Amino acid sequence: MSVSKLKDTKKQGVKILIILAVVGIVVFFGYGPLFELVGGGVPGRVIGATFGSIFAILMTMFLLNKQTEIEQESKKSERVFDEKVKLYNSIIESAKNMLKDNKLDSEEMLTLPFTLIQMHMVGGDEAIKIYTEFFKKINDIYDDDKDNKIVQIPESEADKVFTLLSQFSVQCRVDLGISDTQIDETIRKRAITALEHSNNVVKGKRDISKYTFNGKAYKKGRLVHAVVQDFVVKNPKTTFDDLKKAFPNEWQAVNPNQRNRAVFVRLSDAELLYKNKGHKRHFLKDEDTIQLLDEIIAVSNQWGIGNIGNFIAGANKSHNSKIFK
Repeated sequence: MSVSKLKDTKKQGVKILIILAVVGIVVFFGYGPLFELVGGGVPGRVIGATFGSIFAILMTMFLLNKQTEIEQESKKSERVFDEKVKLYNSIIESAKNMLKDNKLDSEEMLTLPFTLIQMHMVGGDEAIKIYTEFFKKINDIYDDDKDNKIVQIPESEADKVFTLLSQFSVQCRVDLGISDTQIDETIRKRAITALEHSNNVVKGKRDISKYTFNGKAYKKGRLVHAVVQDFVVKNPKTTFDDLKKAFPNEWQAVNPNQRNRAVFVRLSDAELLYKNKGHKRHFLKDEDTIQLLDEIIAVSNQWGIGNIGNFIAGANKSHNSKIFK
């Protein structure tokens, strides 16, 4: 429902209310003298019924107009509520993807300003204020490392980001009308402490080992990408089937029984998987795709402590890659 229609309805209601007031005043001051003038009887009853009918019609018009105004307000509120829920959920989801790998890349950073603009459109004032602080914090972290497109989030800063997200979610709760008051401070602090503890536990179990290949240090996913790319550079006539023989699918599996695993896939298949699942399981940026003689491929980024050993052992044995931890 447009704002202009709602304003028109309100204006119409005001007009009807003014007419009602005028009719009431006229009846109050004019009915007695008029009744005496016609001498009562049938003419007096007709005049009384006429005034009564006019007043009833105007009152009905006013009530119907008020009902329309309430319905328009309700529809507007419902649409704004739905948009807020979608926006707030998308912000939390985006933040989750950023913090899941503790990295910020240029693509993620480019989406932040547009989210802030969306917040200005439908967000509550306090929610906008806290999201702006979150936006500034993320930008400061990314700006601290001017040399890299992908920036690691320091552990100390990650805790601050979690705190801001917690504050943002609390304000969303109030803005959506789930509660008229903020969450009790004790409960909020316990929740933040639990988040920080969970984050620290995950960090403690996360393997952040680096590996040396051709004189450079790489983390797991980038190591695999570098090894595959190096092989293709040294063998420029490599086809898709050739590369599958050089880097078989089982090198990516955590255990021998796993299927649908691959060190790399066709770029078209990787893009389709991303479109259907919403998660990037391969290096998809233009500078990361690899041109073969007959195909363009995307290397998997799904590497961890459970399968990187298979790849390193295979590459060192089959291609003398000389990868060291």
